[in-house]
Amino acid sequence: MKPFKNAYDAIKRLLESIKKSFKGEQKDAKPSIGTVVDDIIETESDDAEQGFEEIPQQAEEPAKPAQEKKPAEKEKSKKKSSGEDPEKKAKEEAEAKAKKAREEEAAARKKAAKDRAETEKRVAAEMAKDEAEAKKKYDAEVRKRAERAAKREAEEKKAEQRAARRQMEDQNSSSGKTVVDPVTGETVALGSLPAEAIYLKKYEKLSTTGDDVIVALNSIQKHLDMPKNIVVLGRNGFGTVKVGEDFARSFFAMGLIKSEKIAKIKAKQLNKIGLEKLKDLKGGCLIIENAGLVNPDKLVEVIKNSSPEENDYVVILTGEIDSLAGFFEDNKEIVDYFIYLIDIHKIRERGMVTLAKGYVKEKGYTADKPVYDKFKAALSTMEVGNIDRFIEMIDKAIEKCDSREKIAGTEKKEIHTEDCN
Repeated sequence: MKPFKNAYDAIKRLLESIKKSFKGEQKDAKPSIGTVVDDIIETESDDAEQGFEEIPQQAEEPAKPAQEKKPAEKEKSKKKSSGEDPEKKAKEEAEAKAKKAREEEAAARKKAAKDRAETEKRVAAEMAKDEAEAKKKYDAEVRKRAERAAKREAEEKKAEQRAARRQMEDQNSSSGKTVVDPVTGETVALGSLPAEAIYLKKYEKLSTTGDDVIVALNSIQKHLDMPKNIVVLGRNGFGTVKVGEDFARSFFAMGLIKSEKIAKIKAKQLNKIGLEKLKDLKGGCLIIENAGLVNPDKLVEVIKNSSPEENDYVVILTGEIDSLAGFFEDNKEIVDYFIYLIDIHKIRERGMVTLAKGYVKEKGYTADKPVYDKFKAALSTMEVGNIDRFIEMIDKAIEKCDSREKIAGTEKKEIHTEDCN
């Protein structure tokens, strides 16, 4: 500071004066120590006062500020000092977004679960409704079938009573057994099968069935202007197509139809085809299997197509008795085209054996009792009354007989028990 600088100058002058005195300078040119000291004191005093007064004017220069911070750091520092930490804020925003996303996801899952539960509830309700409707239909069908069965049993009972009365009348009459003509309703003699109906001879001795076959053939011969269509009634699961084939062959042999062509088709298949498929059947015979399932409108088309003016062929319906009975009950406009009913459903074990004997004879073969016992035992493996399967089994025995006799060089046509295995 300045007071010390003045003292330094005074001391410097004193030293210079002493130095000059060693070089022979005059005394009056040298200042005395006291004077110098006084000067120093005086100077220091004056300078001190001066310096004291000048202190406010010569205040220390402010310290050089630290290196200027970058704008981003400044802003960050500013935000930090104001309590706004960007990293903390970013972290909080990220956590807030994540929390929101979790909440939205949870809400979506909850909504999906709710929608799924509602869908399952709706589907369950619809299924329950469908099941209820199906059960209702099933119960109605069961009741309907039961009513038909009861009605059929009542009719059978009446028929048995009528047959019993006729039998008593026949016993007291020389004219023999009488029946009702299905066309006129008149009581007529039963008679016998025409000689040409060789394929139907095997049914002649069957109870009820034999009478139906004889009545149908005799009535058709008598009323040639009426429809010749036949309905063959069997049990559920029966095969009665063979009966239809036997009628078709007999019709041709008797000259009732012009062609020996026979077409067999299932009802469900017939429902899907056009009748142009039957154009080659002209003058022959059409056999419809499981006829209770045929579409009524389709059957009406078939009847028109089979008329003498069109293709002139005979229609034979085969199927389960309840199904066909229900079909005709619901479609009465078709009934008049099917006058002749052949009841097969009453054939029992004894009747099947009788049928086998007739069929073996029809084919020109012979067999002894053990062979028919074999045929009878085979009935346990099939439905009693399933004529199709039974005839097929006998045909296989005949084939084995032919093969055996060919090897032996004979043509006796004698069926042996080993042919039935």
